[in-house]
Amino acid sequence: MEYFITGVDTDIGKTFVTRGLALALESKGKKVGVFKPLQSGAIVTKEGEYAPDLQAIKDYSKTINTKCSYLLKGEVSPALAARMANVKIEPQKIKTDFLNFLKQNEVTLVEGAGGILAPSTDDLLCADIIRILDIPVIIVTVPFLGRLNHTLLTIHYAKAYNIKIKGIIVNKEPLETDNLASNKFIEELKMYTDVPILGRIRDIISLSKESIIKEFSTINL
Repeated sequence: MEYFITGVDTDIGKTFVTRGLALALESKGKKVGVFKPLQSGAIVTKEGEYAPDLQAIKDYSKTINTKCSYLLKGEVSPALAARMANVKIEPQKIKTDFLNFLKQNEVTLVEGAGGILAPSTDDLLCADIIRILDIPVIIVTVPFLGRLNHTLLTIHYAKAYNIKIKGIIVNKEPLETDNLASNKFIEELKMYTDVPILGRIRDIISLSKESIIKEFSTINL
C-alpha cells in the first residue's frame, strides 16, 4: 500500500498528516516507511544536515523507516533550492530510491513538497513526480474560507493529469467554532466533488504520540 500526500496550499499540515498516518498505521502492526523525494529547508547541525519533515517522524518513532532522495538548503521550492546549490535533480534516482524503499515496508507514505503544482525541478512539477511514482494521492485540505476553491482546483488538476485520487483528509478542524465557512466546509465540498472524504482531523491541543494515534486511527484507508 502506497500513497502520495499532497496539499492544497502551504501551512495546511502535510507533514502533520503524514506523521499521524504513519504512527496510526504502525500502531496497528504495519511496517511503515515515509519517503521524501525532495526536501528543501535542510536543518544544519554539528552532526550534519537532516530533513525536517522526516525528523518530525523520528521525533515520535525510531522504528518507522525514512528516506530522502534530495536534501537541499533554503526555505524555497526544491527547484530553486537545487538551482542555487547547482544540483541536478534526476527523476530516475527518485524512482529507483522509491522502488528500493518499498521493499522495506508494508505501507509507504510519500510526502510531497508544496502543492500539486509546486516546482520540483526546472522542468517538472510535483504532479510529474507523482506520475513518475505512479501511486494514488491523498489530498490534505483545511476547512477555512477560500480553501474550497483550492481543494477543487487540486482535484481538477489531478484528474486532468490522470493522477489517481485515494481521497481527501480535512485537517485542522476547529474543536468548537461558530464560523460558518468551517462548519459547512465538508457539506459544501461534497456538493462539488465525488472524491471521498477519508476523515477529518481536529485541531488537537495535545501533540502526544497517544493523542495523535487516537485521532488518526479514525482515518479510513
